[in-house]
Amino acid sequence: MTWVRRHWLELLLAVLLALPWLSLFGLGLLWLWQNHRVLEWALAAAALGLIGWPIRVLLRRRARARAAALLAGEDRPESGWNTEEAEAWAKVLRFAEEAKPLDFDALERAEELSRQTIELVASHFHPGQTDPMARVTLPEALLVTEQVAHRLRRWVIDLPGSSRIRISDALWLQRLVDRYGSAAQMAYDVGETLYRVVRAAANPVQAVAQEGQRLAFGATGGFLGNNLRRAATAKLIHETGRAAIDLYSGRLRLSSIELAELARIDAEAARPEAPPRLLLVGQANSGKTSLLNALAGAARAHVGALPSEGPVREHLVTLEGKPALNIADMPPLSDTRRFLREAERADMILWVASATQPGRQADVAALEALRGWAGEQRSRRPPPLLAAMTHADLLRPAAEWSPPYDIENPAGPKARSIQAARDAVAATLLLPSEAVVPVALPEGAAWNLDRLWERVVAELDSARRARNERLLDEGATPSALVEANRALRGGWSLLKSSVKQ
Repeated sequence: MTWVRRHWLELLLAVLLALPWLSLFGLGLLWLWQNHRVLEWALAAAALGLIGWPIRVLLRRRARARAAALLAGEDRPESGWNTEEAEAWAKVLRFAEEAKPLDFDALERAEELSRQTIELVASHFHPGQTDPMARVTLPEALLVTEQVAHRLRRWVIDLPGSSRIRISDALWLQRLVDRYGSAAQMAYDVGETLYRVVRAAANPVQAVAQEGQRLAFGATGGFLGNNLRRAATAKLIHETGRAAIDLYSGRLRLSSIELAELARIDAEAARPEAPPRLLLVGQANSGKTSLLNALAGAARAHVGALPSEGPVREHLVTLEGKPALNIADMPPLSDTRRFLREAERADMILWVASATQPGRQADVAALEALRGWAGEQRSRRPPPLLAAMTHADLLRPAAEWSPPYDIENPAGPKARSIQAARDAVAATLLLPSEAVVPVALPEGAAWNLDRLWERVVAELDSARRARNERLLDEGATPSALVEANRALRGGWSLLKSSVKQ
């Protein structure tokens, strides 16, 4: 009642403005009754209902098509999910298809569907466990609560009037419905039944016509309502399933802030988000060092005729207009196990292959090992892989070099040679042709380096997702030393608070 007292002037104005239009309905019925046109109006309404029957069938098909298109868009797994998460999402989709539509007041069944969805996802990630739903830590449960509350708040803000209606107003309305709702519904049902009986006794023909109209429009409304309930049920299961997948897959072990902190430590760069770690790999004399200097825009490593062994050297590359990269330059490819150790810590891999390289057995062996390792990973994705084909200027005819060259539509022997070499490298390394970028690095005139940068930028999102999954695996379970440090700090804080009290 407080809300009514506060806004009684607005309510009065709304009633005054609506009364003239609402009176047209009653006056129209009165005019039909006085001029004995009620039967004609009822027959016309029934005829329109029958004419609208084919339209109802057409609308049913269109609604099904739109619902299928909508669900097809929502049914796609998240681009950041790995294989195991995508398999869990497929189970959620099957469960949503088999679930019966919810009634809008079936709160208990909605809670049961949500619980069944969570249990389905939990059992997928923790098969054979006696209580899979409990296989989460308290920080994970708190983080999923925070994220769901944030998404729910954004949805509620979009509702009209949500920022003006207080919870006390909603509680008052609920109490009103609880007190008078059943009686009002019963009175309406009794009154409607009596009206239909009296109408049938007074004018049977008119009653039959109006009942036909009621049947036609009632069926249409029921069909649309069923579609709406089915869509709402699917939405409930889908959103619950997405949150459960994030929870039980381990994605909520660390928040985005904690991941950023780990990334700063991992790359030793004091930035809000550390640059992706790009691993530069290639055989001896493949042009890897020259490519590093070209990407950095300055001499970062010495170019020599003899291959150099040694540690992996990190180079933070920051150029205006280009994304920052932390390039890890490996020694010439010789030890596959060492390469795999570095690849596991990489966010992106750039393979350097010379267009004039006589043998690629070392490249093929290392890539086979990388793909074998990636096939064993279900909870993390491998880093995206690109290839730079260097020494494109040395291809036949060797005396010709007058860029630019259009490799996709080659015109002339040099462009055709570059295209053929690019396709050969892609076939040997089992990469798509677009993942292999031909480059040339003659003294002071690099060619096609911008295209290589474009490909690197296009893979940055995949690189960040690969890094987040790697950091989750590395940082979700802290070491015993870290846990002991946390326990000591927590105990010291508890002791100080006890002393203060």
